[in-house]
Amino acid sequence: MNNNYTPEIRFLGFTADWEQRKLGDITESYSGGTPSVGKKSYYGGSIPFIRSAEINSDSTELFITEEGLNHSSAKMVDTGDILYALYGATSGEVGISRIQGAINQAILVMKPKFGDDSYFITQWLKKQKSTIINTYLQGGQGNLSGSIVKDLSLSLPSDKREQKQIGNFFKQLDDTIALQQQELTTLKQTKQGFLQKMFPKEGESLPEVRFQGFTGDWEQIRLGDRATIKGRLGWKSLKQEEYTSDGPSMIAGKHINNGVIDWNVVDHIPQWRYDESPEIMLKNGDLIFSKDGSLGNPALISDLNISATINSTMMLVRVDETIDPSFFYQVMKSEKFERLIYLKVSGSSIPHLFQADMNEFMFLAPVKEEQIKIGNFLKQLDDTIALHQRELDALKQTKKAFLQKMFV
Repeated sequence: MNNNYTPEIRFLGFTADWEQRKLGDITESYSGGTPSVGKKSYYGGSIPFIRSAEINSDSTELFITEEGLNHSSAKMVDTGDILYALYGATSGEVGISRIQGAINQAILVMKPKFGDDSYFITQWLKKQKSTIINTYLQGGQGNLSGSIVKDLSLSLPSDKREQKQIGNFFKQLDDTIALQQQELTTLKQTKQGFLQKMFPKEGESLPEVRFQGFTGDWEQIRLGDRATIKGRLGWKSLKQEEYTSDGPSMIAGKHINNGVIDWNVVDHIPQWRYDESPEIMLKNGDLIFSKDGSLGNPALISDLNISATINSTMMLVRVDETIDPSFFYQVMKSEKFERLIYLKVSGSSIPHLFQADMNEFMFLAPVKEEQIKIGNFLKQLDDTIALHQRELDALKQTKKAFLQKMFV
């Protein structure tokens, strides 16, 4: 069952071909408007004013008054209406309204006229987002229009029961994804809270929270006194044929996501290039991060059992025996290190962190035993966050696969 009018996967009991309809034929639709910003009496009321970035939210940042609604093109929507973003960065996003409120001109609201399932239509629009954007927006820039959306043709079951089952199935998937996303967000916030309480505040030498048995002040340390810091000198450009699929791995910032290196996508270099800089050969316990362009994004090297190095946009920090690598990895994810990055980024079109910047980087650290406890504790949190992230990514991929097989 994989012809043009029947999906590859269906719920039991449904066999009829699907039919094509234009969105404008099966829904009534309209856009809104924005009350004049010069009229203070139009704002600060009790009517939620939904903007395109809020179509999937249960709250809004802005509220308008009855006067603002009545003296503008703003239109009301009901809970359960389909909201489609027409303008700007959110073009092509779609959601089901979770609140009753007013919309502006950047949103198209759609209401099924003949009992078609709103969740089914919404999921079809999600599936088609990239096609719509690539067809109607040049390079992803510009705006969609209500007439474009209404002219879109979709295939759907004539049996409304099948539409509803498909819509409910994807709603459950979306609810599971949203729950997983919320759990991930909570974990990240928890980690941030621990970072703030387990490291001393600016101008202080004692943290608010620490492990039992540790009481002494933390020591102010200049990184250059406790670490070897290296950046690879730029290589002459390699010809494409000089790259190899089985040579030493060469890590760039793009290969690191939340401290995790994706070894499946790293570049590989010829052995003779690798031999030019043996001192940059990575070891377990090394810390690496981007020093050019998009600064930061650190990773801690552990369980390394292959030959690997860094490219010319990266820097290596190898701490001495007085500093626990897991502890310093957390320092590199702290506000202190972020401030260093901010200072280098501000006012620079292509920011760089130089070895001298890292040599002079000052941070506080307790005795080695306490460093290890802090590093291990926060690593467990990082591992839990990474696990939730993988589960979230897997759910999104599962949904994507179902969208491909359950729609025509």
